Amino acid sequence: MRVIILNQFFYPDHSATSQLMTELAESLVARGIHVTALAGRGRYNGGRKLPWRETYNGVAIERAWATSFGKQTIAARLSDYISFYLGSSWRLLTLPRHDIVMALTTPPLIAVVALLIGRLRGMRVLALLQDVYPDVAVALGAINSRSFLTRALDRINRFVLHRVDRIIVLGECMRERVAAKIFEQTASRILVIHNWADGSRIKPLDNGHNPFSERHELKELFVVLFSGNLGLVNDFATVLEAARLLAGRADIVFMFVGEGSRSQEIEQFAARHSLTNIRTLPYQPRDQICYSLAAGHASLVTLADGLAGLSVPSKTYASLAAGRPILFVGDPGSSVAALISEHRCGAVVAPGDSQRLAQVIVHWAADPALLAEMGIAARSLFNARFDRPRAVSSYMDTFSQCMQAGG
Repeated sequence: MRVIILNQFFYPDHSATSQLMTELAESLVARGIHVTALAGRGRYNGGRKLPWRETYNGVAIERAWATSFGKQTIAARLSDYISFYLGSSWRLLTLPRHDIVMALTTPPLIAVVALLIGRLRGMRVLALLQDVYPDVAVALGAINSRSFLTRALDRINRFVLHRVDRIIVLGECMRERVAAKIFEQTASRILVIHNWADGSRIKPLDNGHNPFSERHELKELFVVLFSGNLGLVNDFATVLEAARLLAGRADIVFMFVGEGSRSQEIEQFAARHSLTNIRTLPYQPRDQICYSLAAGHASLVTLADGLAGLSVPSKTYASLAAGRPILFVGDPGSSVAALISEHRCGAVVAPGDSQRLAQVIVHWAADPALLAEMGIAARSLFNARFDRPRAVSSYMDTFSQCMQAGG
């Protein structure tokens, strides 16, 4: 079987979808699938362009022509998006024919390209929804729900979702949203496959001998850790205000490890309020992630208000793999909140409730036994549902069923 994974970013980019699809592609190749990753030459945050093509751990990487301005301005995003639509269209037309093309949602609605060219060339087409567009943009206030642009984008998205062979979503909450959007009566075409982490690489560690903690002088502190993309779908206002409320606690620190469009917001807030309990670091090398995750006593996962069922924070799974209790700031009706409540592996705080977030942090800092109990529950949940081999098997089954059913 020959599969194309169509996503704007792939190895060696640090974005969440890049890392996930790189891991998926590696595992598929190890199971005998021929995988071609079709990505752009740029990186999530812009910068030096990557080679036109290369092979990584058996995965053939083809990079389409596109600009590489990054995410700092709307104009930069649009340029990168539009040029990738054009460049990837040409590459899909000229690449050797594959059996399946699976399109993600970076950039939004790239599945249109996969559907049109996939049908032209007789390929099965899968849509993997990491986010639901244009709904996410509306919820974030980026576009007006009643505008002509929004209505047009929504119609295009519905057109695509009605016609692809399979739709893969990240949770039951998202499945319900998508089913309602396209009036899907059968569950066979909309499949839930959760994102994952690599449990062989990310494991619970004792902080007694953690080089990351030692290097950044964290060993005597209670660390609230956010690790990953600092993006628009996150709620940082609630977290930053909690940090301000806890400014008098010299033993508690908020550590943000990663990069993204909202990095400056965090740094400027800390500077404006003269806060020394907020620290920022860039992305860490992949072989150091296990140590950086273990440095956090509480793993912070956030989702902006109104995004339940539209986006699922992929950092949730790495936090579970690291055996750290999750502090989730987001809609109590979201899939992540349901997991935490059901398995007692953290706490859920509604967006805007900085006071409660601060109280939970203080309570956890004073109760190591509770932290250990929730950490064990987190890793147990991960082992049962979210380890990488389980997700890869689900994708293998989906590909096979799609081919056997003839779409």
